Amino acid sequence: MKLAFTIFRYFPYGGLQLDFARFLREGLRRGHEITVLYDRWEGDFISGAAYQKLDCHASANYARALEFERQTREYVKTHPFDRIVGFNRMAGLDFYYAADNCFVSAARRKHPLASRIFPRYRVFGRMEASVTGNGSKTVILYLTEAQKREYQHFYGTDEQRFRYLPPGVDPKFRLYPENEESAARTRFRREFGLPDDAVILIQICSSFRTKGVDRVIRALADLPDMIRKKLYYLVAGTESKGFRDLAVRSGLDRQVIFAGPRQDVPDLLTAADLMVHPAREEATGTVLAEAAVCGLPAICSANCGYAPLTAEAGGIVLPEPFTCRSLTEALELTFRLPDALDRMKSDAAEYAQRIDFYHRTECFWNFIEENGHA
Repeated sequence: MKLAFTIFRYFPYGGLQLDFARFLREGLRRGHEITVLYDRWEGDFISGAAYQKLDCHASANYARALEFERQTREYVKTHPFDRIVGFNRMAGLDFYYAADNCFVSAARRKHPLASRIFPRYRVFGRMEASVTGNGSKTVILYLTEAQKREYQHFYGTDEQRFRYLPPGVDPKFRLYPENEESAARTRFRREFGLPDDAVILIQICSSFRTKGVDRVIRALADLPDMIRKKLYYLVAGTESKGFRDLAVRSGLDRQVIFAGPRQDVPDLLTAADLMVHPAREEATGTVLAEAAVCGLPAICSANCGYAPLTAEAGGIVLPEPFTCRSLTEALELTFRLPDALDRMKSDAAEYAQRIDFYHRTECFWNFIEENGHA
């Protein structure tokens, strides 16, 4: 098929973008002709596809999104495609990959008045309605039941338009044999200059505030000294300046490690002792599935779409509304009770061995190839 993939912004390490890249490579492998329409692109292009940058100049993000939508519709009028697959909400899509939670739901929860007054909220709300409203025929490739419930609550979206995609984990994430796990633990403790018995908390994210890095730092600062001194918090991602300052102010500058972007995330997850992910907003939390596959237990907020997965894998889900105290207490409980962390690791490893995490890309393409409009 001749397909258009539309993505507003691509960068190498976002969860949506990683899925986009996997879908694109698999589509090319299957012999499809794919043109990527984009506004901003960071990093290398994926070979085999055609690329068309759209000419968006507005300074406000919502205005650029409107330009992107308009120019996409103009482009596809003169360059016909069999299917248009969108990775951001916009009108005119045949398929929408729903990597984000319902925008209107989040906006009304956080800013009930602003969501009805300011143009940003009106524009993104209208763009969402163009995908999920009953005037649309777009097929929605959704990731969690919570997502689907919110879309149906706000838009009354027909059940027949939804297609479920299971967790999508790259095969490089796996449960390591004991000798490889031990080697990874030793290697990373040496890389970061940590003692051999250091207990490593880890978080992998590209938007530190949204994913709750500040929450973790504040929770660590409130732990009793006898527990806190054993812990090191490693954050892999691209954003650190204000959070580094927060770590210093909290007296944790030696225990909070900003590792920057990493290519060796499976090894990092294998070397760590516990994932922390108290996100403010998280449609799924693919990192939680990746951690589970590696046998790494997690503590996450109930806002994460994959919070039920974390609970099933032996982790801890923090209730909403979130408080830093609840995270501090969960950490204290985990490290104070004898064998608590070992039991969590054992549960995560058992879960990793019985659940299939690897077929999202295959399911995505089955829906594209086998289904037209809903």
